[in-house]
Amino acid sequence: MNNDYLYHCASCKKPDKEYPNEKKECEECEGRGGVPLDDEYCWKCDGYGEYLDRTKVEHHMWARCDAYGIYTGLYCDKCYKDNYPYRRDRYHDESYCGERLEPDV
Repeated sequence: MNNDYLYHCASCKKPDKEYPNEKKECEECEGRGGVPLDDEYCWKCDGYGEYLDRTKVEHHMWARCDAYGIYTGLYCDKCYKDNYPYRRDRYHDESYCGERLEPDV
């Protein structure tokens, strides 16, 4: 796995090149770090002056979920199409299989 990037596909280990593993200088506090802005510290870099450009894993474009909506990992589009180990379709549910004997409440 290439440590030059933050996110990788769980199947083929391909890196997402949009998120390099390098710290950037903060644009909000202009690299001043712990200097307060309007009586508050910088929200972007937490007062350190540098930050990693990242997104939450659950919101990444490769984030995949199974049929129940449970997060299963990061899979690139090719691996999601060909090598995805989880079910993508809905599981069988008896309540959607025609008539039921019990009344709807």
